[in-house]
Parts: sequence; C-alpha cells; structure tokens
Amino acid sequence: MNFELAEHVYIVSSTPNNYDHNVGYHDIKPFNDLNDNLIAIHRYPLNNLGFKENNNYCEICIWDHVNSIVDKIDTTEACSWEQGSRLQWINLNEIIYNKIIGNKLVSCIYNIETKKKTELQNSVYSYSKKTKKILTLNYSRIWSFWKSYGYFVPDDQSKYKEKPEDDGIFLTDINNNSKKLVLSIYDAVKICGLEKLKNTFFFLSFPSFSPNGDKFVSHLRFHLKSGALVTYFICTYLNESKNILLAREKVSHFEWIDNEKIIVWCRSLPKYLQKIRLNVFLEKYLVNYLKKIINKFKPMFKNLIKSEYYYLINLKKLNKITKVNEKILVEDGHPQISENGRFLVTDTYPDTESFQKLLIHDFENNKTHYIGKFKIASYLIESSLKCDLHPRWNKKGNLLSIDSSHNGSKQTYVINIENFLTNIN
Repeated sequence: MNFELAEHVYIVSSTPNNYDHNVGYHDIKPFNDLNDNLIAIHRYPLNNLGFKENNNYCEICIWDHVNSIVDKIDTTEACSWEQGSRLQWINLNEIIYNKIIGNKLVSCIYNIETKKKTELQNSVYSYSKKTKKILTLNYSRIWSFWKSYGYFVPDDQSKYKEKPEDDGIFLTDINNNSKKLVLSIYDAVKICGLEKLKNTFFFLSFPSFSPNGDKFVSHLRFHLKSGALVTYFICTYLNESKNILLAREKVSHFEWIDNEKIIVWCRSLPKYLQKIRLNVFLEKYLVNYLKKIINKFKPMFKNLIKSEYYYLINLKKLNKITKVNEKILVEDGHPQISENGRFLVTDTYPDTESFQKLLIHDFENNKTHYIGKFKIASYLIESSLKCDLHPRWNKKGNLLSIDSSHNGSKQTYVINIENFLTNIN
C-alpha cells in the first residue's frame, strides 16, 4: 500500500506519469477561479532531481484534469525544487511565472485565451489581485544560501554583503513600473535586534501579501555555524511604513486566514531562551545535545517542551496568540485556508514508514480530521530530497490538489472531498 484515503474521499485525476509534474508551493491556489478543470502546473523530465543534477529547467503548462490534457505554454530555467517558477493565476485568463531571458531574471504573463505573452522587467513572488501589485526578492541571493528555493541567474552572481541596505523585498506591478525596496535586509536585521551578529549572511524569503494587499509578511533567515536555520517573522504595512516583529528564532510555514489573522507554525518561548541559540558556545554544546534528546520523544511531548505548534496571530491583539488544536496538530506542515475561511488543510513530513498525512482542521468546530496518507518515493529519500504534498484548495472548496510521489514519480493529483465535508458537518 502506497496511499490511503478516508471514507468519502477519492482521487479524481492525476497527471500523466511520462513526466514529473508539480504545482509548486503551498501558498498558491492553482485552480482557475472560473473553470476549476484548469490547473497551472510545471512539467519536468521523469524522476528529475532538480538542483542536485544542475537541472533547473521545466515547462509551464495548463492541465485540464477532467479531459486529461496537458497543454505546454513555455519553458523556463527559473525553477526551484520547492517552489517551481512561482507559477500562479493573476486573473481568470492569465498566469504569471518567472523566466530567465538573456541571463536576466524576469517574469512573463501569458493569456490562455489570446495566447499573448507579455514580458515584465522584474520577477514575481507574490501577486495581489486586489491591488495588482507584485512582491519580489533576490532569488540569486537565496540560491547562494538555500538552493532549493532560489534560482541560479548568471548575471546576478556576485559576492554578497552580510546585511545590505539595497537588497530585500521589492514592490512592483504588472505594468512594468520600476520596483521599490519596501523592506531591506539591513532594516529587517535591525527590526529583529540582530545587529550585533558578526560574519552572518542574512536573507529575506516568502514575502506574502495579506488578502487586501495593504501589508505583507516575510521571513528573515540566517544559518548558525552549526548549520541550523534561524527564522524571524516580520509584518510590513505598506501604507504606514511600519514593521512589526511577530515571532522569533523558529518560524516555519504560515497562511493568511483573513486580512488581520495569520496561522503559523512557530516556537513561542521567552526571549531569554530564544537568545541562547545566538550564543555559539551554547548552541554547539548545549542546544544541539538537548535537541537530540528531545527529538526522541513523541510529538506531543516534544512540542510541549519546545513550545512548537500552529499558532493563530491576530494583528489587532498581538499580546495574545493562541494555539490551534495542539493535541492533534502536533507536526509542522504546509497550511492553506479554504475560500470561505472555515477550513485549513495541511500535510505532515514523512513518518518512520515514509508516509505523509493529509489533514483538515475545521475552525468552526475546532476539530481536526484525517483525510489520508501518501508514501514518499524511495528514490527521493535516497537522494535526501522532499516531495511535500502542499495541499491546495479550489475556489468552491470541494477539491484539493496535492503533489505526491507515492506512485514512483512526482505527480499532481486532484482529490474530491465534497462528501467528506458534508459528513463532518
């Protein structure tokens, strides 16, 4: 058995197994809002290993999952293992994705009706349908420090500063207007109180618009000498020139619930304990030793000690953050919120038997439900690579798409959960 589904849950369709396919990251909703037969996907050589084989190449496609048609639109070398080309719908007829043209990183808009392609001057990370603005960042810098999320761009390779004042998160739009730096790495380091750290190369990642597009959150990250990744979580208000530090030291995946609420997997410990990790001696000889011991515990006890959970942050009530079903949601995953805001879907990392779980949390009833589990392919495990499920909703809330390798290659699947949701109400 390489997968299992709960009662009333079934697979509708999957991409053809003559190529690898995936959507990309968990924050993207790949279904077309008007016609959810159409899904924006990437296509790769079969059983590709991405940056480990210097194979940063993929095809941009639209998959009609009902009629089993994959329509190739373009090719791109701007493609990372975890996030692809940041391929996403910007309206009912147009998609946007990153591309390298003439050794320069840009983005392209493609209209599926007119077949017209428009080249933009800047790359894309997050797009706001409300404001038609784009957030972007330095993918080459990320490539230098965290390859599975960045791009190799020949013209951008240079010796980087530790905390530059002219690099960070940029704001632009789909009209090819010039980009504006809205959060520099230098300012982010100051906001997080990390100015005293020496010989440390910082980078910003995951800039994500709020639903209204008036603010965004992002991660400031850096590696300790031990190799451990440290993350700080910042909210930037675009109309107020204001930044708020939301979480420190250990922050992982997040999702906007509405314009003022965010769910995020993070650690909530007193500041004096968080600072221990910044002490080179204590990190090397104490923290690493304690981590080995704690990681042997069961998830519930491990999380209790480390204070790691899904937390709900209300930007209007920052003095009080709340845990989300800490008895069931005990593992980090990739959350996405349904269109109506009621349900959260998330996954888990592989367990000891290589299975990744798929879960739905009902905010209205504060209950978490098991949907299924999928086994990661052995060739990926042997290469120390992930294939996260990255579950994502359609607009109607009756379908999910996931990326899974349980059948021996990376494919995108559409799962029907309509009757399942009806039965849990």
